[in-house]
Amino acid sequence: MPWVANNNQAGEFRLPSHAAFLKSAQASLSPMQTFRAQQYEHKVPFCVYLHPSHAPTQSSDALFVYPRTYAQYVSQVRFLDDVPEDAVWCSAEQLINLELCDSQEATWRWYNPAQDPVAASITFEIRPLVSPDNEAAPYVVDVAAVKSRLAELGHGNILTENERVVLYVHDMPLFLRVVHLEGHDPHETEFTMPNVFRGRVDAATTSFHLVKENPDSDEYALSDTADDDPLPASFKGSVVNVYTNDDEMFPVKKKLLWPCIKLTSAVMAGHGIHKDKASVVHVDVDCLTFDRVLLYLEHAALHPDDSFQFDPHFTDGLLHAARTVGCQSRVRKYAIKYSYVVERNVVGNEFWLIMDGMVLDITRWLPEHPGGSELIPKEALNVDCVGMFEVFHASKASFR
Repeated sequence: MPWVANNNQAGEFRLPSHAAFLKSAQASLSPMQTFRAQQYEHKVPFCVYLHPSHAPTQSSDALFVYPRTYAQYVSQVRFLDDVPEDAVWCSAEQLINLELCDSQEATWRWYNPAQDPVAASITFEIRPLVSPDNEAAPYVVDVAAVKSRLAELGHGNILTENERVVLYVHDMPLFLRVVHLEGHDPHETEFTMPNVFRGRVDAATTSFHLVKENPDSDEYALSDTADDDPLPASFKGSVVNVYTNDDEMFPVKKKLLWPCIKLTSAVMAGHGIHKDKASVVHVDVDCLTFDRVLLYLEHAALHPDDSFQFDPHFTDGLLHAARTVGCQSRVRKYAIKYSYVVERNVVGNEFWLIMDGMVLDITRWLPEHPGGSELIPKEALNVDCVGMFEVFHASKASFR
Protein backbone atom coordinates (compact mmCIF):
# COMPACT_ATOMS: atom_id res chain seq x y z
CA MET A 1 0.00 0.00 0.00
CA PRO A 2 1.43 3.43 -0.92
CA TRP A 3 2.48 5.91 1.75
CA VAL A 4 -0.35 8.33 1.01
CA ALA A 5 -2.96 5.63 1.47
CA ASN A 6 -1.35 3.87 4.41
CA ASN A 7 -0.64 6.99 6.46
CA ASN A 8 -3.68 9.17 5.82
CA GLN A 9 -5.02 8.59 9.32
CA ALA A 10 -6.50 12.07 9.47
CA GLY A 11 -9.16 11.17 6.92
CA GLU A 12 -11.59 13.92 6.02
CA PHE A 13 -10.54 16.02 9.02
CA ARG A 14 -7.47 17.35 7.20
CA LEU A 15 -9.32 20.21 5.51
CA PRO A 16 -13.08 20.69 5.07
CA SER A 17 -12.32 21.90 1.56
CA HIS A 18 -10.99 18.43 0.67
CA ALA A 19 -14.26 16.80 1.64
CA ALA A 20 -16.19 19.42 -0.32
CA PHE A 21 -14.01 18.82 -3.37
CA LEU A 22 -14.49 15.05 -3.20
CA LYS A 23 -18.23 15.50 -2.88
CA SER A 24 -18.49 17.84 -5.87
CA ALA A 25 -16.08 15.81 -7.97
CA GLN A 26 -17.78 12.49 -7.30
CA ALA A 27 -21.16 13.99 -8.15
CA SER A 28 -20.01 14.49 -11.74
CA LEU A 29 -18.24 11.17 -12.22
CA SER A 30 -19.70 8.48 -14.42
CA PRO A 31 -18.63 4.91 -13.64
CA MET A 32 -17.32 3.09 -16.65
CA GLN A 33 -17.39 -0.58 -17.34
CA THR A 34 -14.73 -2.90 -16.04
CA PHE A 35 -11.60 -2.91 -18.18
CA ARG A 36 -8.66 -5.26 -18.31
CA ALA A 37 -5.33 -3.45 -18.04
CA GLN A 38 -2.88 -4.55 -20.73
CA GLN A 39 0.78 -3.62 -20.71
CA TYR A 40 1.63 -1.96 -24.00
CA GLU A 41 4.76 0.15 -24.51
CA HIS A 42 3.27 2.94 -26.61
CA LYS A 43 6.09 5.33 -25.64
CA VAL A 44 3.62 8.20 -25.13
CA PRO A 45 3.81 9.37 -21.50
CA PHE A 46 0.91 10.59 -19.39
CA CYS A 47 -1.80 8.74 -21.33
CA VAL A 48 -3.62 5.42 -21.73
CA TYR A 49 -5.42 4.04 -24.78
CA LEU A 50 -9.04 2.89 -25.14
CA HIS A 51 -11.11 1.63 -28.06
CA PRO A 52 -12.95 4.48 -29.89
CA SER A 53 -16.31 2.92 -29.02
CA HIS A 54 -15.89 4.27 -25.48
CA ALA A 55 -15.42 7.89 -26.56
CA PRO A 56 -18.18 10.25 -25.34
CA THR A 57 -20.33 11.51 -28.19
CA GLN A 58 -20.12 15.18 -27.17
CA SER A 59 -16.76 16.14 -25.73
CA SER A 60 -14.11 18.38 -27.25
CA ASP A 61 -12.00 18.65 -24.09
CA ALA A 62 -9.23 16.31 -22.98
CA LEU A 63 -10.56 13.29 -21.11
CA PHE A 64 -8.95 11.71 -18.06
CA VAL A 65 -9.57 8.40 -16.29
CA TYR A 66 -8.48 6.55 -13.17
CA PRO A 67 -9.14 3.05 -11.81
CA ARG A 68 -11.07 2.04 -8.71
CA THR A 69 -12.73 4.57 -6.38
CA TYR A 70 -10.24 7.36 -5.69
CA ALA A 71 -7.97 9.20 -8.11
CA GLN A 72 -4.49 8.62 -6.74
CA TYR A 73 -3.12 9.23 -10.26
CA VAL A 74 -4.96 10.14 -13.45
CA SER A 75 -4.15 9.56 -17.11
CA GLN A 76 -5.29 11.30 -20.26
CA VAL A 77 -7.27 9.09 -22.65
CA ARG A 78 -6.43 8.53 -26.29
CA PHE A 79 -8.42 6.32 -28.61
CA LEU A 80 -7.00 3.70 -30.96
CA ASP A 81 -8.76 1.10 -33.12
CA ASP A 82 -6.21 -1.60 -32.25
CA VAL A 83 -7.15 -1.63 -28.56
CA PRO A 84 -9.55 -4.46 -27.60
CA GLU A 85 -12.93 -3.15 -26.49
CA ASP A 86 -12.57 -4.68 -23.02
CA ALA A 87 -8.99 -3.46 -22.47
CA VAL A 88 -7.06 -0.33 -21.57
CA TRP A 89 -3.49 -0.08 -22.78
CA CYS A 90 -1.02 1.10 -20.12
CA SER A 91 2.74 1.38 -20.15
CA ALA A 92 4.81 -0.39 -17.51
CA GLU A 93 5.32 2.74 -15.41
CA GLN A 94 1.60 3.52 -15.57
CA LEU A 95 0.77 0.08 -14.21
CA ILE A 96 3.12 0.85 -11.32
CA ASN A 97 1.55 4.28 -10.75
CA LEU A 98 -1.97 2.87 -10.82
CA GLU A 99 -1.03 -0.23 -8.79
CA LEU A 100 -2.30 -2.63 -11.42
CA CYS A 101 -0.92 -5.87 -12.81
CA ASP A 102 -0.93 -6.83 -16.46
CA SER A 103 -4.39 -8.29 -17.33
CA GLN A 104 -5.88 -7.15 -13.99
CA GLU A 105 -9.51 -6.04 -14.17
CA ALA A 106 -10.70 -2.83 -12.50
CA THR A 107 -13.53 -0.36 -12.78
CA TRP A 108 -12.36 2.83 -14.46
CA ARG A 109 -14.03 6.22 -14.04
CA TRP A 110 -13.92 9.58 -15.75
CA TYR A 111 -11.97 12.21 -13.84
CA ASN A 112 -13.21 15.79 -13.40
CA PRO A 113 -10.17 18.13 -13.69
CA ALA A 114 -12.09 21.34 -12.95
CA GLN A 115 -10.49 21.83 -9.51
CA ASP A 116 -6.89 21.20 -10.56
CA PRO A 117 -4.72 24.37 -10.75
CA VAL A 118 -2.16 25.08 -13.43
CA ALA A 119 1.24 23.96 -12.15
CA ALA A 120 3.63 26.89 -11.79
CA SER A 121 6.66 24.60 -11.55
CA ILE A 122 7.34 20.88 -11.43
CA THR A 123 10.54 19.29 -10.13
CA PHE A 124 11.53 15.84 -11.40
CA GLU A 125 14.10 13.31 -10.32
CA ILE A 126 15.76 11.83 -13.38
CA ARG A 127 18.07 8.96 -14.31
CA PRO A 128 18.60 6.67 -17.31
CA LEU A 129 16.01 3.89 -17.30
CA VAL A 130 18.77 1.34 -17.90
CA SER A 131 22.09 1.73 -16.09
CA PRO A 132 24.89 2.68 -18.51
CA ASP A 133 27.83 0.38 -19.09
CA ASN A 134 30.26 0.77 -16.19
CA GLU A 135 33.20 0.98 -18.59
CA ALA A 136 31.62 3.68 -20.73
CA ALA A 137 31.87 7.39 -20.09
CA PRO A 138 29.11 8.84 -17.90
CA TYR A 139 25.92 9.47 -19.83
CA VAL A 140 25.08 13.19 -20.00
CA VAL A 141 21.38 14.00 -19.84
CA ASP A 142 20.49 16.84 -22.19
CA VAL A 143 18.47 18.98 -19.76
CA ALA A 144 17.23 21.39 -22.43
CA ALA A 145 15.99 18.54 -24.61
CA VAL A 146 14.24 16.89 -21.66
CA LYS A 147 12.45 20.12 -20.74
CA SER A 148 11.42 20.69 -24.34
CA ARG A 149 10.06 17.15 -24.53
CA LEU A 150 8.18 17.55 -21.25
CA ALA A 151 6.57 20.77 -22.45
CA GLU A 152 5.62 19.20 -25.79
CA LEU A 153 4.16 15.95 -24.46
CA GLY A 154 2.97 17.22 -21.08
CA HIS A 155 0.92 20.20 -22.24
CA GLY A 156 -2.68 19.80 -21.10
CA ASN A 157 -1.93 16.72 -19.01
CA ILE A 158 -2.37 16.38 -15.26
CA LEU A 159 0.60 15.35 -13.11
CA THR A 160 0.61 14.23 -9.49
CA GLU A 161 3.44 14.21 -6.97
CA ASN A 162 5.35 10.89 -6.92
CA GLU A 163 4.09 10.00 -10.41
CA ARG A 164 6.61 8.03 -12.49
CA VAL A 165 7.24 8.82 -16.15
CA VAL A 166 9.40 7.21 -18.84
CA LEU A 167 10.49 9.76 -21.42
CA TYR A 168 12.39 9.02 -24.63
CA VAL A 169 14.94 11.72 -25.51
CA HIS A 170 17.36 11.12 -28.40
CA ASP A 171 16.13 7.48 -28.38
CA MET A 172 17.33 7.10 -24.79
CA PRO A 173 14.66 6.07 -22.24
CA LEU A 174 14.84 8.23 -19.12
CA PHE A 175 13.05 7.54 -15.86
CA LEU A 176 11.53 10.56 -14.11
CA ARG A 177 9.54 10.99 -10.90
CA VAL A 178 7.59 14.07 -9.83
CA VAL A 179 9.11 15.08 -6.49
CA HIS A 180 7.52 18.51 -6.03
CA LEU A 181 4.80 20.58 -7.61
CA GLU A 182 4.06 24.28 -7.06
CA GLY A 183 0.73 25.91 -7.85
CA HIS A 184 -1.91 28.26 -6.50
CA ASP A 185 -4.12 26.78 -3.78
CA PRO A 186 -7.34 28.83 -3.43
CA HIS A 187 -8.00 27.19 -0.06
CA GLU A 188 -4.73 28.36 1.55
CA THR A 189 -5.29 30.59 4.58
CA GLU A 190 -3.09 32.49 7.02
CA PHE A 191 -3.30 29.40 9.25
CA THR A 192 -3.03 26.53 6.74
CA MET A 193 -0.31 25.61 4.27
CA PRO A 194 -1.05 25.28 0.54
CA ASN A 195 -1.86 21.71 -0.39
CA VAL A 196 -1.10 21.37 -4.10
CA PHE A 197 -0.12 17.83 -5.05
CA ARG A 198 -1.62 17.72 -8.55
CA GLY A 199 -1.67 20.24 -11.38
CA ARG A 200 -2.20 20.79 -15.08
CA VAL A 201 0.78 21.38 -17.33
CA ASP A 202 0.79 24.52 -19.46
CA ALA A 203 3.70 24.57 -21.88
CA ALA A 204 3.69 28.38 -21.88
CA THR A 205 3.80 28.97 -18.12
CA THR A 206 4.85 25.77 -16.32
CA SER A 207 8.57 25.60 -15.57
CA PHE A 208 10.39 22.28 -15.26
CA HIS A 209 13.35 21.51 -13.01
CA LEU A 210 15.52 18.39 -12.99
CA VAL A 211 17.62 16.84 -10.22
CA LYS A 212 19.59 13.62 -10.19
CA GLU A 213 17.85 10.71 -8.53
CA ASN A 214 21.15 9.81 -6.88
CA PRO A 215 23.34 12.92 -6.50
CA ASP A 216 26.38 10.74 -5.79
CA SER A 217 26.07 8.58 -8.91
CA ASP A 218 28.94 8.78 -11.40
CA GLU A 219 27.05 6.83 -14.08
CA TYR A 220 25.29 9.90 -15.46
CA ALA A 221 25.32 13.68 -15.22
CA LEU A 222 23.02 16.57 -16.06
CA SER A 223 24.01 19.27 -18.54
CA ASP A 224 23.41 22.99 -18.06
CA THR A 225 22.01 22.97 -14.51
CA ALA A 226 23.64 26.19 -13.30
CA ASP A 227 20.44 28.22 -13.64
CA ASP A 228 18.03 25.40 -12.95
CA ASP A 229 17.15 26.11 -9.32
CA PRO A 230 13.48 25.37 -8.55
CA LEU A 231 11.20 28.27 -7.72
CA PRO A 232 11.07 28.99 -3.98
CA ALA A 233 7.93 27.88 -2.24
CA SER A 234 5.39 30.68 -1.94
CA PHE A 235 3.25 30.99 1.19
CA LYS A 236 0.85 33.44 2.70
CA GLY A 237 2.65 34.52 5.85
CA SER A 238 5.74 33.24 7.64
CA VAL A 239 6.53 29.57 8.21
CA VAL A 240 8.26 27.57 10.96
CA ASN A 241 10.00 24.29 10.14
CA VAL A 242 9.09 21.85 12.93
CA TYR A 243 11.19 18.66 13.21
CA THR A 244 9.71 15.71 15.10
CA ASN A 245 11.64 13.10 17.07
CA ASP A 246 11.49 10.67 14.13
CA ASP A 247 13.24 13.14 11.80
CA GLU A 248 10.18 14.30 9.87
CA MET A 249 9.81 17.99 9.02
CA PHE A 250 6.55 19.97 8.99
CA PRO A 251 6.39 23.48 7.51
CA VAL A 252 3.76 25.22 9.65
CA LYS A 253 2.31 28.73 9.48
CA LYS A 254 3.58 30.78 12.42
CA LYS A 255 0.12 32.08 13.16
CA LEU A 256 -1.14 28.53 13.65
CA LEU A 257 1.48 27.95 16.37
CA TRP A 258 0.62 31.00 18.48
CA PRO A 259 -1.18 28.85 21.11
CA CYS A 260 1.99 26.74 21.54
CA ILE A 261 3.75 28.64 24.33
CA LYS A 262 6.96 26.59 24.23
CA LEU A 263 7.47 27.30 20.52
CA THR A 264 7.43 31.08 20.97
CA SER A 265 11.12 31.58 20.18
CA ALA A 266 10.67 29.97 16.74
CA VAL A 267 7.36 31.71 16.06
CA MET A 268 8.81 35.11 16.98
CA ALA A 269 12.21 34.48 15.34
CA GLY A 270 13.74 37.65 13.96
CA HIS A 271 11.78 39.98 16.23
CA GLY A 272 12.57 41.58 19.59
CA ILE A 273 14.42 39.39 22.06
CA HIS A 274 14.10 36.52 19.56
CA LYS A 275 15.82 38.39 16.73
CA ASP A 276 18.75 35.95 16.73
CA LYS A 277 16.56 32.85 16.75
CA ALA A 278 15.82 30.72 13.68
CA SER A 279 12.37 29.72 12.47
CA VAL A 280 13.25 26.10 13.20
CA VAL A 281 12.27 24.04 16.23
CA HIS A 282 12.63 20.40 17.32
CA VAL A 283 9.85 18.76 19.35
CA ASP A 284 9.93 15.47 21.25
CA VAL A 285 6.80 14.21 19.50
CA ASP A 286 6.45 11.64 16.70
CA CYS A 287 5.22 12.79 13.30
CA LEU A 288 1.79 11.11 13.43
CA THR A 289 0.97 12.66 16.80
CA PHE A 290 2.21 16.08 15.73
CA ASP A 291 0.07 15.80 12.61
CA ARG A 292 -2.97 15.33 14.86
CA VAL A 293 -1.90 18.35 16.91
CA LEU A 294 -1.86 20.41 13.72
CA LEU A 295 -5.32 19.13 12.83
CA TYR A 296 -6.58 20.32 16.19
CA LEU A 297 -4.92 23.73 15.83
CA GLU A 298 -6.34 24.16 12.32
CA HIS A 299 -9.80 23.19 13.54
CA ALA A 300 -9.62 25.56 16.51
CA ALA A 301 -8.50 28.44 14.28
CA LEU A 302 -10.90 27.88 11.38
CA HIS A 303 -13.93 26.42 13.18
CA PRO A 304 -13.85 27.78 16.76
CA ASP A 305 -17.55 27.15 17.35
CA ASP A 306 -17.39 23.43 16.51
CA SER A 307 -16.03 20.73 18.79
CA PHE A 308 -13.01 18.78 17.59
CA GLN A 309 -13.58 15.04 17.20
CA PHE A 310 -10.74 12.57 17.67
CA ASP A 311 -10.24 8.91 18.46
CA PRO A 312 -9.94 8.45 22.28
CA HIS A 313 -7.28 5.85 21.52
CA PHE A 314 -4.87 8.76 20.84
CA THR A 315 -5.59 10.63 24.10
CA ASP A 316 -2.30 9.79 25.85
CA GLY A 317 -0.20 10.75 22.85
CA LEU A 318 -2.07 14.02 22.36
CA LEU A 319 -1.72 14.89 26.05
CA HIS A 320 2.05 14.34 25.89
CA ALA A 321 2.24 16.44 22.72
CA ALA A 322 0.19 19.25 24.26
CA ARG A 323 2.54 19.39 27.25
CA THR A 324 5.60 19.26 25.00
CA VAL A 325 4.61 22.21 22.82
CA GLY A 326 2.81 24.11 25.60
CA CYS A 327 -0.54 24.07 23.84
CA GLN A 328 -2.83 25.45 26.52
CA SER A 329 -5.35 28.22 26.95
CA ARG A 330 -3.32 30.06 29.58
CA VAL A 331 0.31 30.26 30.66
CA ARG A 332 -0.43 30.09 34.40
CA LYS A 333 -2.67 27.52 36.03
CA TYR A 334 -3.78 29.90 38.78
CA ALA A 335 -5.01 33.48 38.59
CA ILE A 336 -2.78 36.39 39.66
CA LYS A 337 -4.24 38.78 42.22
CA TYR A 338 -4.55 42.42 41.19
CA SER A 339 -2.81 43.54 44.38
CA TYR A 340 0.20 41.41 43.47
CA VAL A 341 0.41 43.05 40.03
CA VAL A 342 0.37 46.49 41.65
CA GLU A 343 3.05 45.38 44.11
CA ARG A 344 5.38 44.18 41.35
CA ASN A 345 4.93 47.45 39.45
CA VAL A 346 5.56 49.61 42.53
CA VAL A 347 8.35 47.87 44.41
CA GLY A 348 9.64 45.21 42.05
CA ASN A 349 11.15 47.53 39.45
CA GLU A 350 9.17 45.55 36.90
CA PHE A 351 6.41 46.29 34.40
CA TRP A 352 3.40 43.95 34.55
CA LEU A 353 0.62 44.86 32.15
CA ILE A 354 -3.06 43.92 32.48
CA MET A 355 -4.69 43.48 29.09
CA ASP A 356 -8.03 41.86 28.36
CA GLY A 357 -7.85 39.94 31.64
CA MET A 358 -4.32 38.69 30.99
CA VAL A 359 -1.20 39.63 32.93
CA LEU A 360 1.85 40.22 30.74
CA ASP A 361 5.38 40.75 32.05
CA ILE A 362 6.81 43.28 29.57
CA THR A 363 9.91 44.23 31.57
CA ARG A 364 12.47 42.89 29.07
CA TRP A 365 10.44 43.83 26.02
CA LEU A 366 9.52 47.41 26.98
CA PRO A 367 12.83 49.11 25.95
CA GLU A 368 12.36 47.74 22.42
CA HIS A 369 8.92 49.33 22.01
CA PRO A 370 9.32 52.63 20.13
CA GLY A 371 7.54 55.30 22.16
CA GLY A 372 5.86 52.78 24.41
CA SER A 373 8.75 52.75 26.86
CA GLU A 374 7.56 56.17 28.06
CA LEU A 375 3.81 55.99 27.49
CA ILE A 376 3.12 52.58 29.02
CA PRO A 377 4.68 53.21 32.49
CA LYS A 378 2.84 56.54 32.75
CA GLU A 379 -0.63 55.59 31.50
CA ALA A 380 -1.13 51.82 31.15
CA LEU A 381 -0.07 50.18 34.43
CA ASN A 382 -2.44 48.85 37.12
CA VAL A 383 -5.50 49.10 34.82
CA ASP A 384 -6.86 46.88 32.08
CA CYS A 385 -5.28 48.74 29.17
CA VAL A 386 -7.09 47.00 26.32
CA GLY A 387 -8.99 50.18 25.42
CA MET A 388 -5.82 52.22 25.30
CA PHE A 389 -4.13 49.54 23.23
CA GLU A 390 -6.91 49.58 20.64
CA VAL A 391 -6.59 53.36 20.36
CA PHE A 392 -2.89 53.14 19.45
CA HIS A 393 -2.88 49.86 17.49
CA ALA A 394 -4.89 48.39 14.64
CA SER A 395 -5.62 45.11 16.44
CA LYS A 396 -4.53 42.94 19.35
CA ALA A 397 -2.59 40.80 16.89
CA SER A 398 -0.10 43.64 16.52
CA PHE A 399 0.98 43.01 20.10
CA ARG A 400 2.94 40.05 18.74
